[in-house]
Amino acid sequence: MQKYLTLADGTQWIGTAFGDRSMTGAGQIVFNTGMTGYQETVTDPSYLNQLIAFTYPLIGNYGIDPTVNQATTLGTQAVIVHELADFSDHYTSRQTFDNFLATHHVPGIQGIDTRELTIHLRQTGTQAAILSNQPVIDFGATLAQIPLKQLAAQALPTALPTTQQPHIVIIDFGEKAAITQALQARGCQVTVVPATSRFNLIQAYHPTGILLSNGPGNPNDYQAVSPLIRQLAATYPLAGICLGHQLIAQAFGATTYQLPFGHHGLNHPVQLTATGQVIMTSQNHDFAVDPQSIQHTPLQITAIELNDGSVEGLRLPGQTVMSVQFHPEAHPGPAEAGQFFDHFIQQLNQPEVLANA
Repeated sequence: MQKYLTLADGTQWIGTAFGDRSMTGAGQIVFNTGMTGYQETVTDPSYLNQLIAFTYPLIGNYGIDPTVNQATTLGTQAVIVHELADFSDHYTSRQTFDNFLATHHVPGIQGIDTRELTIHLRQTGTQAAILSNQPVIDFGATLAQIPLKQLAAQALPTALPTTQQPHIVIIDFGEKAAITQALQARGCQVTVVPATSRFNLIQAYHPTGILLSNGPGNPNDYQAVSPLIRQLAATYPLAGICLGHQLIAQAFGATTYQLPFGHHGLNHPVQLTATGQVIMTSQNHDFAVDPQSIQHTPLQITAIELNDGSVEGLRLPGQTVMSVQFHPEAHPGPAEAGQFFDHFIQQLNQPEVLANA
């Protein structure tokens, strides 16, 4: 069965359908350069309403392990690969990638030149795309007819926290499960609350610290949360990851901009300004903090992306506030960035160390 991938600029690729063959997908198309981690990628809520093109030529070879999903639902609109593995061969595999996408009603296309597609996106920038069963005649009209997905609703926590310390409250803008797991592995109790939560609800959980999660979309769409972030920063140690990093920047006066084709991959080199150390990081974002705008804020840059010089970390001198653009929890990706969690947890017990730095 044929599938048609059509970009807003009129470029088209024709391939073979997999996943949910009856579905049409539409949204922003991005490319991911990871050689592994396709399951964690498609279950990452940050890919909400995006079509994911994998640059690695063979996808699906180790199947699906249900224990590594980053969310219970798939927000991605479609998956694009050069070649889909005919079978999976791994002891943790419980189903094929093809069947997994079909179960979650996500369409896919294989058999196209993903190298050509990636080069095209690097030259033209991220744009809207449609994956359909028929050639697209009127792109705008077709795009308008395809419904967007919504993030799965986050249920309110039902139990009051225990006496375990430290206790981190994560404000969920589209959190990956690996963030909670990374904190729990370091001895933290974790409570996840919706992004719509008010200060008094968060305060009722008596947190030791607050973490703003990753999530999808344009940080400018979250301007209403800035007053809450400033209130939290004045009351608790505060950290942010990816979108959470951008929201902290905006709350203290910085601005953001859209990258030409985003950062989606597992091998982005980041330099920590305090030590000069370079770490390899996992990244998934389409927007970044404008470094020029930081000059007019109390924020300080703590990390830089070495490929394009974009801002990868911030701190707020005098307060226990820190953030990173990359994903310290990885999954998929290198684990060396996990030191961010270690540093934050250390500050929960000794906040004056950071505040006086």
